[in-house]
Amino acid sequence: MLNEIADSSILAIEELKRNVDAAALHRAVEMLDGARSIHVVGYRPASWVAAGLFDGLTQLGRRCHRIVSPAISALRTVSALGADDLLLTICFSDDDDSAVRVAAAAQAQKVPVLAFAHRIDHPLAGVSSLFMAMPASPDRKFEPWAARMMFAQALILALEKRRAGQQQGGSG
Repeated sequence: MLNEIADSSILAIEELKRNVDAAALHRAVEMLDGARSIHVVGYRPASWVAAGLFDGLTQLGRRCHRIVSPAISALRTVSALGADDLLLTICFSDDDDSAVRVAAAAQAQKVPVLAFAHRIDHPLAGVSSLFMAMPASPDRKFEPWAARMMFAQALILALEKRRAGQQQGGSG
C-alpha cells in the first residue's frame, strides 16, 4: 500500500507541475502579499490544506485568520471584511456548498477571493477573483495529499521569496 500511495503521489505532483498556470500562481502570490489581512476557509477534506496555508502565512508574519466556523457564522465574519482584505477559499468536495456560500458573500462585499478547488468547473470559479483548479483523479475515492500540500507549500515559499526580495530591494 505504501508503494501505491507513493507512486500515486509522485504522479499527482508531476501532473501538478505540468498543469499549474505560472501566471495565475504569480497573481495568487501578489494577492496574498497585497492583502491587509487574509481569511482562510476550507471545510471537510480541504481543512488540512487550509490549516497548512494558515500556518505558513502566520509564520511569514501575515495577518491571517482561519475561519473554521460553520458557513452561517462565517458569513458574519465575511460581512466585516473590506476590499483590502482577502478571502482564501479551498474546496475539495462536491457535497457541501459552504465554501461557495462564504466566497459568494465575500464577493458581494467586494472582498477579493482567491479560490482553489478540485475541478475546473467548480462553482467557486464563478465567485472568485482568481480561481485555480487542482483536478483530482476521477477513478480514486481518496486522492493523495502530496500534490495539494505541495501546491500550498509552493504558494507560501513563493510569497516568502517575494517578500524577501522586497525587503532587500528597499534596504539598498
